[in-house]
Amino acid sequence: MNKAKKKTAQHLLCSSILEENVATAYRSFASKTENSLIKLLLLFISYDSLKHSKTLLKLSQNIAKTESTTEQCEIILGKAWKNAVTQAHREMLKKEKITDQELASLIDKMINLESFLGEEYLTILQLKTLELVAKDSEIDLTGTKKILEWIVEDEKRHEATIMMIKRIITEHKQPTSSRPAFAAHPSLNP
Repeated sequence: MNKAKKKTAQHLLCSSILEENVATAYRSFASKTENSLIKLLLLFISYDSLKHSKTLLKLSQNIAKTESTTEQCEIILGKAWKNAVTQAHREMLKKEKITDQELASLIDKMINLESFLGEEYLTILQLKTLELVAKDSEIDLTGTKKILEWIVEDEKRHEATIMMIKRIITEHKQPTSSRPAFAAHPSLNP
C-alpha cells in the first residue's frame, strides 16, 4: 500500500476517533443538564460530531484499510489530539446532574475544547494536506473535499451554539426585572 494513502487514511481515522469522543462528551453534558433548551443545543452538537465521526471513518476506509492506536493518533495529529480526548473523558466522568450555574463554569471549558480541538482549522489543514497527498498518490478527493468543507461549516455552527448556550445561562442568572422581555427566546433579542 502506498505510504501516502495509508497516512491519509490514518489521519482521517484519528479525526474520526476525536469526533466520536467529542460527540460522547456533549451527549454526556446534555444528559446532565436540567435546562431543556440547553440540552437540545448540546445534543445538536453531539449529533453533528457523531455524523462527522462516521463520515471521517468512511472517508478513511475508502482511501485505505488501516487501524490507529491512541499513540499513533497522537503522533499523527499531535499532543493536541490526546489532550482533547483526555479532556473530553475527564468532563464526562464528572457528577450525574449539573445546574445551569455549574454548566456556566463548563462553558468556558467547552469553548476551549472546541478551540483547542481547532476542528475547523484542523479540517482545513486536512483538506490542504489531503490535496497534496492526493496529487502525489493519485487519490480522487473531489467528494472528500466538499464533505470536509461541510464539516468546517458545522464546526463554526458549534462555536456559535456554545456562545448561544452561554448567553442563555447568563440571561437566566439575571434578576427577572433586568431581563429583556424576550429572555426566554435568546434568538429574538437584538
